[in-house]
Amino acid sequence: MRNLSLILSFFLLLFLSSAAFGQTQGVMSYAPEKTDLSNDLSKAITVYPNPATDFVNIKLSTLEASTAKITVYTILGNELQIDKETVNDHEVRLRVKDLATGYYLIAVRDEQLQFKSTYKFLKR
Repeated sequence: MRNLSLILSFFLLLFLSSAAFGQTQGVMSYAPEKTDLSNDLSKAITVYPNPATDFVNIKLSTLEASTAKITVYTILGNELQIDKETVNDHEVRLRVKDLATGYYLIAVRDEQLQFKSTYKFLKR
């Protein structure tokens, strides 16, 4: 049963990541119902530099860094433990220097605003 769940998760992430290749900003969102507020919040988040070598910055224009939960996943869906540093009230820096070259996903969630969005970046 666990293997089936892992396989289904893998294919879901593979499908979503392949759909993102055509997007210029590399932004994917999988909220069941997108409201205008959710769409605006998703566009207000910037992940840079992309591709990255040492650090990835996440600028949360309208979210508070203290309330946003940021999680990094491999393209296969495995959660990674990454060093996070709060730069200011609206920006977080992730240390990705030790990651292998490849694509990764960053999930940004804010429970208070009921916001979830996922962003893809390339580690070189």
